[in-house]
Order: sequence, then structure tokens, then C-alpha cells
Amino acid sequence: MKAYGGRMVGVCGAILLGASSLTSCTSEPRSGSEQAWDEALQPLREAQSFRMVGDTRTSDGGTTAFDVQLDGSGNCKGTVAKAESVMVKDRVWTRWDDADLPDAVAALAGERTLPIDPVAPAAADTEWSAVKLLRGAYVVTDLPSTMPQAAGIAPVCEAGRLLARAGDSSGEVVQGEVVERDGERLRPLTLTDGPITLRVFVPDAGKPTLRSAEYRVDGGRSLTARFSELGRPVSVSPPADQAAVPVQQVADLLGQKS
Repeated sequence: MKAYGGRMVGVCGAILLGASSLTSCTSEPRSGSEQAWDEALQPLREAQSFRMVGDTRTSDGGTTAFDVQLDGSGNCKGTVAKAESVMVKDRVWTRWDDADLPDAVAALAGERTLPIDPVAPAAADTEWSAVKLLRGAYVVTDLPSTMPQAAGIAPVCEAGRLLARAGDSSGEVVQGEVVERDGERLRPLTLTDGPITLRVFVPDAGKPTLRSAEYRVDGGRSLTARFSELGRPVSVSPPADQAAVPVQQVADLLGQKS
């Protein structure tokens, strides 16, 4: 185990993502792995704004790619899957290309309670109507929403903010076995608090520089990300002069709760 020296660190913070929290308020000697954890995440915490690229994975193994930018003030923008998405405070705007709208609407609709009637006119199909409604328009979602499929970029941005502030968290950090990624030997450092597991990967030798990070919730979604453009200014604002449809209107059309 690589030693990084000992020091005293006072921490008081609370980090929240959905219904799960990572909370600390301690003043204890830090182990070598805990100091490596702090050092790896310090540039991310100090930068505040950054770019995050990676993918999310659902409990059934489905993956979704993302490429987002966080501005350090709780706002972010980018793409999730093939959707353009913007988050400003507690409101999210998401728009899909026309070719991707049928799949997006199907995800918003969830499981059908009735089979599609193959001889019914297309206009009688609520999903077809939703696709028509959303062509060229953003669906607007106020958070929190009971329709997670409409949250767009929000879960990714919240996970990014948590990871950026995780260096302020106390708790035991465990060093794992060395793994090789892209030709580099990396050592995982893992912090677990209840159902939340955070893991960062740093070089096995030398300075513990952050290479990538993971966020996992037991039985739920996980996220793997790489970080770049630390400290580069990011401007995020609501889409201007663009058609927008409230998620409640889409939910009513599909018979869902928003």
C-alpha cells in the first residue's frame, strides 16, 4: 500500500443525490489511501466547472452514453444518449432528433397497458401523437419528477456534482487490486456509505491523479466518467426562442404521472 503521509482534516458536509446522501462531520487522522483520495479529487473540487464524458448503466445492464459540461453553479448542458439536454437550477429541457423520437417516447410511455391495434389509424395512437407533439420541441421537466425518463441530463449532473465534492467526505477509503486500462496500471480507491459506492482510479505509482470515477447505488443506476477541461468557463442558459412542451402535457397524453 502506498503511503502519502498523515495529517488532520476537518470535514463537515452533506452531499445529496436523489434519495441517497453521503454525509460527514469529522476530524480524524487520515490514512494514506484517504489522503490519496483527497488529492485525486482536489483538482475537480477546485475547478468547479468541468466536462464529464462516460456512460450510465441500469440494473438490467442497459448503457447510455453522455457528454456533459457543468458550470460550477448547479447548471449543466450536453447530450445524454442522442438527446440534447440543459439543466438550469431545478428545470430540465430535453430535445431529441426526429429519428430518435419514437424510441424516446416509448421510453417515456413505459409499459403499455393495451396492445397496439394494427388496424387503428396512427392518429389514435397516443405515442404517435406524442412524437408529433415533440418534433422540434423541448420537453420541459421541473425537478423532482416522478417520471424519471423525463429527467434528461439531471441524474448525470447530480452525480458529477457529488463526485466533485466527494473529497470533502469522511469515511474509510479502501485500496483495491491494480487493474490495467488503456495500457496504464491503475489502483481503485473506494468509499462506501450505505447504498452509495464511490470509486476513483489513480495511477499505481506516482502522484494520485484522477483518471476516472464511478458512482453506484445498490440495486440501481451506476455511472462511469472521465473528466477534462477543468476550470474552463461554461455558460449554461435555458434554450431561447425554442418550442417547449411541459412534461405534464406529455404525461397526460401518455397516461403517465410526471
